[in-house]
Amino acid sequence: MSRLARILLLIESSRAYGRGCLAGVAAYVRAHPHWYVIHVERSLSESPPALLKKIVPDGVITRSETIEMAMAINRLNVPTVDLRGAHRPSAGVTLDTDPVSCSRLAVDHFIERGFRHLAFCGYPGVGFSDQRGDAFVQYVADRGLCAEQFMPSHRSPNFGDTVARETDAEFGERGLDSWISKLAKPVAVFACNDVRARQVLAACGRTGLRVPDDVAVLGVDNDEVICDLSFPPLSSIMPNTWRIGHEGASRLDQMLSGNPITEKRVLIPPEGVQVRRSSDVVAVEDPDVAAALSHIRDHACEGISVSDVARWLAISRTTLDRRFLSILQRSPKSEIDRVRIQRAKQLLELTEYKLATVAEMTGYASAPQFLTAFKRLTGITPGEHRKRHLRSPESFQ
Repeated sequence: MSRLARILLLIESSRAYGRGCLAGVAAYVRAHPHWYVIHVERSLSESPPALLKKIVPDGVITRSETIEMAMAINRLNVPTVDLRGAHRPSAGVTLDTDPVSCSRLAVDHFIERGFRHLAFCGYPGVGFSDQRGDAFVQYVADRGLCAEQFMPSHRSPNFGDTVARETDAEFGERGLDSWISKLAKPVAVFACNDVRARQVLAACGRTGLRVPDDVAVLGVDNDEVICDLSFPPLSSIMPNTWRIGHEGASRLDQMLSGNPITEKRVLIPPEGVQVRRSSDVVAVEDPDVAAALSHIRDHACEGISVSDVARWLAISRTTLDRRFLSILQRSPKSEIDRVRIQRAKQLLELTEYKLATVAEMTGYASAPQFLTAFKRLTGITPGEHRKRHLRSPESFQ
């Protein structure tokens, strides 16, 4: 019986991104049981573990945030896969979320919602943030618009350290309030990650700005704990971390088998945007249409009708229909349907509620009425949608 390859796994479990990568690696190991995995529990910016001085593994899969960590792993001189992308290992490859695809998703998401004022808020000096910011600004320009960027008044002594930047007061509060207050409104802000996006939401709260009406906010990582505990719940781009982890393990296996790896940097596109309240809005200047959109967003799932919205605005239904068609090229009824179906999709994907419960929670009188509306608007049944979005390993391959 051949010896199991000893694989050192240095990926943090404290963040959703790291946990997603770990899940992908674990799936690969289950399907290819010839590895003995040594997983060291750690945080992203933690110092190199003492274990690195005690063992020499056959291979390493890591997410190295600091130069110190990258150098310690390089000294092992064994095949290495880095899933962070900040430091390329001397004997291996890196895999990371594609910053261009990520930023294009953000720009398209905002422009589709009618925004013409766009901004990026990141951590200047941190590699992944700068890459996403540069790509965002470039693609905004390609679309014929201009983007603002947050620039701090000082550099942190831990320049380039993500965790240090996330906890730095300058990047959390000082300067951010002033910057976001001065942006032309309504504005859509793309943040480099969910932590930064939550700081943007906090700045909006301190300065009295309404989210998403004045400021729409979009993060990256889709960390469900951060997103769902944010106020309002945070929209976020979903990196394909399972695939990053799974492909990273596959690349390491190739290297351990003696097969050459020609591609030293692999960029994986994100899965899409998980829309939540923080960006679920359409930017319009007409005050009645803007108010109607806000009212529909808040009450569509209570079973309201177009006549209810018109009465609330104290205008005729005909006037409301005409303004919607002129500004949005769709009717108030289609907007009510859109909000209901969007909420239904979330419930189908994230819960095991029966269709009758989902129907009731989204403003439909019965399950058959909900089923008919869902299929008419999406082309598939609610059950088919739920099956397509089950997060099983097979769905990522």
